[in-house]
Amino acid sequence: MPSAPSTEAIQRISLKNREYAYIEDANRGVVLMEVGPRVLTLEAHLTLVAKERMVEVGAGSWCVVRNPVVRVDGQVALDEFGQARVAVGDREVRVGPKVFPLYPGEELEGDIVPEYVLGVSEALRLRALTAFTDTHVPDAPRRREAGDEWLVRGPGRYVPGESVTVVSLEKARVLKETEYCVILNPVDRATGRVQEGRRKVVSGPDVFFLEPGEALEGDVRRKHVLSELQGLKLQALDDLSENEGGEPRARKAGDTWIVRGPRTYVPSEKVLIHREIAALSLGQGEGLYVRDLRSGKVSLVQGPCQFMPEAHQELHEKRLSPDAEALLGLTPPMPLVDVKDARAPRPSAPEKGDRTRAIVLRIEDNTAVLINDFETNHARVEFGPAKVMLRPYEDVTVLDLSGSTPKRPRQLKVLMLRLGPDFATDLFEVATRDHARLRIKLSYKWQFDVQGDPEKDKAIFRVNDFIGYVCENLASRIRQVAAENEFETFHKNASVLIRRAIFGMDDAGRARKDRLFSENQLRIIDIDIKDIAPVDEKTALKLREAIDTNIQIQLDASRQEAQAAAELKRIRSEEEKQLADIASHRKSEAERQSLIELQNRNHQLETLSRAKVEAEAQLERARVESEEALARAESDARASRIRSEAEAERERLTTQVALERQQRLNDLEVERQSRLAEVEASQFRQRVESLGGGENFVKAVAAQAQAAVVGGLDKVVFLPSGSNLNLFDAMQGLLGPGGQPRLSAHNAPKPPGDTSA
Repeated sequence: MPSAPSTEAIQRISLKNREYAYIEDANRGVVLMEVGPRVLTLEAHLTLVAKERMVEVGAGSWCVVRNPVVRVDGQVALDEFGQARVAVGDREVRVGPKVFPLYPGEELEGDIVPEYVLGVSEALRLRALTAFTDTHVPDAPRRREAGDEWLVRGPGRYVPGESVTVVSLEKARVLKETEYCVILNPVDRATGRVQEGRRKVVSGPDVFFLEPGEALEGDVRRKHVLSELQGLKLQALDDLSENEGGEPRARKAGDTWIVRGPRTYVPSEKVLIHREIAALSLGQGEGLYVRDLRSGKVSLVQGPCQFMPEAHQELHEKRLSPDAEALLGLTPPMPLVDVKDARAPRPSAPEKGDRTRAIVLRIEDNTAVLINDFETNHARVEFGPAKVMLRPYEDVTVLDLSGSTPKRPRQLKVLMLRLGPDFATDLFEVATRDHARLRIKLSYKWQFDVQGDPEKDKAIFRVNDFIGYVCENLASRIRQVAAENEFETFHKNASVLIRRAIFGMDDAGRARKDRLFSENQLRIIDIDIKDIAPVDEKTALKLREAIDTNIQIQLDASRQEAQAAAELKRIRSEEEKQLADIASHRKSEAERQSLIELQNRNHQLETLSRAKVEAEAQLERARVESEEALARAESDARASRIRSEAEAERERLTTQVALERQQRLNDLEVERQSRLAEVEASQFRQRVESLGGGENFVKAVAAQAQAAVVGGLDKVVFLPSGSNLNLFDAMQGLLGPGGQPRLSAHNAPKPPGDTSA
C-alpha cells in the first residue's frame, strides 16, 4: 500500500519475505523494484510508490502475465537507467509451482486458474492469437495462423501457450449402434481445412468431436429400419453409385427414387432423404387422391389394397367449393338458419385435416346429389340410398334454398336434394279488388317427378332455389286472383279460388288435382290453407262479426231441424206402438180361436152319444162363426193400420208445411228488418245532416233521450236548439211512413194460422 511521504530526509522501509516494493528515483526518473526480506533506507530523492505481496502460483495452476520483462540468459535485462525492460503487448504463461513479483509494467491477466484436466470424451477448443508453429500435433508440427481454431483432445493435462486462448470445453458425441448423423462443412483431417458446402455421414457406433467450423445437420438420427410396408424417398445431391439388389446403380444429381424394406438404411453424404413413406392400407369403399409429378394429373386409387407411392407420385389434397367443404365438415361450418320447410340431410365426410383421403358421399334414401366432373365437363345425378366416391376433378353442387315463414332467400345450403313428398309453408299478403288486404298462410305438398333417365333427371337441379321459385310463382298467381275479386267473394270462396289459381283448369272446366313445373320437374300435389286473415284490424273485426252472425243462423237452423226430427221420431214411435198392439190383439184372437176349437172338440167327445146329424150341424155352425170372427178381426186390423198410416202422413205433411211456412216467414222478417234498418239508417243520417251534427247534436240527443225515458215515448225526434220545425211533418216522423204507428218485431201482426208463442 502506498505510504504517506515522511517529513524526514531519510525513511526506512521493512520488506518481509515474499514482499516487494516499487521505489521511484526522482533524480533519474525511474521506478525500481526491491524484493524482500530486507530493510530499505530511502533518501530524500527516493519515494515508496507501492508495496505488494508476490504472486503465488501453486502446483497444477497457471496464470498469464501481460507485458512481461525481457530476460537474457535467464536474467532480467535492464536499461541504462537500471529499470527492467518489458515486452509491451506480449503475453507470458507462467506455470506453478512458482512465486514471483510483478516488475513495473507487468500486469496479471485474469486470475490464477488450474490446469485443464481432460477426460477421454473431452477436448478444448483453442484459437490462435498470433501466428506460430504448433509442435504439440501428434503427426508433425503445423503452422497456425492468427484466428485458427482447433481441438486438443484428452485424456491429459493441458496449459495453453502465450499464442493460444481457450474458447470452450467440448464434449464428445456418442453414436449408438442404431444412430447416425450428418456433419456439414467437415474438416479435412490431413490438412485441417474446412470443406465448405460438403456433407459427411457418421454412422454408429462411434465417438467423435465436432471440429471448429463443423455443424450437425439437424440432430442425431436413428438408422432407418424399414419393414415390407415402409420406404424412403431419396434424392441424389451429386452423381453417385449405390447397390440395389446386389448390383451397382448409377444415379445422376437430382434423381429421386424409393428405397423399400425390409432393410436398414443409412444414407451417404450424396443422398438427401425427403421423407419416410409407409404403405397405406385401403379398405373396401376407401380411396386416395394421387398426383403424378411428371404429368401433373391426379388419379384415384381405390381399395382394398396396400398403396405405396412411387418417387414421381405424391398424395394430393382435394379441394371442393367452400360451401361444400363446410357442409362436409372439412372446414368450420357456417352459421345456419333453422328452417322447418326444407330439412336437409347432412352427408358424412372424412376426418378433418386428411384431405388426401377420397371423399365418400353416403346418399340417403329418397334424396339425390348432382356431381360435376370438371375434367370432362359432364354432370351426373346420383340417387340414394347409395355410397359414392368423388373422383379427383369432381365437385358437388350446393343448393342455396329459401327458408323460414314467410320465405326468405339464402337461408339453407344443402348437398342432398329431397325428392318428396314434402311440405313448404309460405306467408304472404294479397289485395282484393276493393283494396282489402289479406294475409294468407299456405302449405304446399310437393314432390319431384323422377323418370329414371340420368340425362333427363338433371332437370331437378336446374332451379337452384326451387323452394323460393315455387313459392313466389304460386303467390303471384294467388295475388292475381285476389285482385280480380272483391273481399267478400274472395273470402267466401277462398279455397276454390286458390286451388283454381294454383292447379289451373282442364278442358272440361274442372280444377286440376296437381301442377307440374316443367323447369325442374317439381309437382305440387296438394295445398293446405292454414289461415286467411285481414291485415287491417277494422276489416278483421267486421269479418268476425259476420262470422258470428252466420254461426248463430246455422245454430238456429240446426235447432229447428233437431226439434222437427224429434217430433217425427215421436210420431213414428206412437205408430209402432199401435202396430204392436194390433199384432198382440191378433195373436190373442188366434189363441182364443184355438181354445174354442179345443172346447168344441171336447164337447164333441162328451156328446158323442148324441146324434151324428146334430153334432155335424153344431160343428159346421161353430166353424162358420169362427171364420166370420177371424175375417172381422183382420178387417178391423187393416182398417186400424190404414187409419194410423193416414194420420202419421197427415201429421208429417202438416209439420213439413209448418216448418216451410215458418222458414219463409223468418226469411221475410229478416229481409223486412234489414230493409227497415237501412231505411232508418238513411233517415237518421239525413236527419243528422239536417240538424248540423257536432257537439250540439250530441247534447240534443242526450236531452231528448232522457225526456223520452221519463215520458215513456216509443219514438223521439231529436232537434238542435233554435231550429224551426213543422209540427205536421214532425208528427209524420213520429208515426212513421204513411202516418201509421210503426210496430216493433214483437207487436207485429201474426200471419194467419200461426199458433206459435
